[in-house]
Amino acid sequence: MALAIGYYLMITPLVLLLTVLLLAAATALYVKLKLEPVKGVCTSKVRLDGKIALVTGGNQGIGLETARDLGARGARVLIACRDAKKAAAAIADIAATTGNNLVEYRPLDLARFSSVRQFAEDFNSSYDRLDILVNNAGCGGLKPRLTEDGIDEVMQVNYFGAFLLMNLLLDKLIASKPSRIVIVSSWFHLFARLRVEDLHKFGGIGYFGQFFTYANSKLCDVLLTKALAKRLPEGVTVNSLHPGVVKTDIFQTLPFVVCKTMNLLCDVLYKTPKEGAQTQIYLSVSEEVEGVRGKYFMECKEAEYNRQADDDELVEQVWHKSLKVTGLS
Repeated sequence: MALAIGYYLMITPLVLLLTVLLLAAATALYVKLKLEPVKGVCTSKVRLDGKIALVTGGNQGIGLETARDLGARGARVLIACRDAKKAAAAIADIAATTGNNLVEYRPLDLARFSSVRQFAEDFNSSYDRLDILVNNAGCGGLKPRLTEDGIDEVMQVNYFGAFLLMNLLLDKLIASKPSRIVIVSSWFHLFARLRVEDLHKFGGIGYFGQFFTYANSKLCDVLLTKALAKRLPEGVTVNSLHPGVVKTDIFQTLPFVVCKTMNLLCDVLYKTPKEGAQTQIYLSVSEEVEGVRGKYFMECKEAEYNRQADDDELVEQVWHKSLKVTGLS
């Protein structure tokens, strides 16, 4: 009996591990075949000489690839992020691969409203224009934590910080028109469960709470796109997007076997950062979307989105709640 119990205790974790891996593989395959059967590519050859582009989170991943592409087109590119060391490496990489030395770093922490305000003040006093704003920075999978502003960290980084930043830079974008705002959302916004009055709070306890917080933040990005499209003058383009499921280092903290398996699945099924950056590059430069506003894109074309974003009342409620949370009048 003792031997049987010991054998059961040994085999159970292995069965659970295999089950998790099979579920992960099935999910990855579903996402690949159903949601992203093709990989859109931006084919525009537009030059950006004399233009200024700002990419939040441009020091790594799809943000870095976006900054690289805009730099290769001749733009003066500002990388806004927290990590100066990673930004320096990214700038050196872009300069080496594109020959563009007009790439700069500006410190920005979207989890702190004081940092966002300081960034906007410095930018507005230092630059006379802003042609492209790519709101790329984001986070997910974090344990529930309140920022110094008393807001859920994921909601603040993914939405409220970007909301404040965009509003503080709107004058420069309007003065530089035709200009573009690109907001990186996610397909996961389809699963959002919004309560406007609790927008700045945790989405719930545990894993599912974290998931819904992330989904809520990404739906708010789509709602923000709709709100800005109604408010901005002609000549300022604003659209949101799903970049695709991109291979990152998110699995590196998992057990060795799980990590290696997930990385293998990513190699086969998921996108590289360069592939994942294509839709936001497309929205930043392509002639095909000149004058297109308030839309949601995936694989460099319009895509289906959560129809809550068509609820004008909800769009306005979230807009005014966001003004209150960020301290804007």
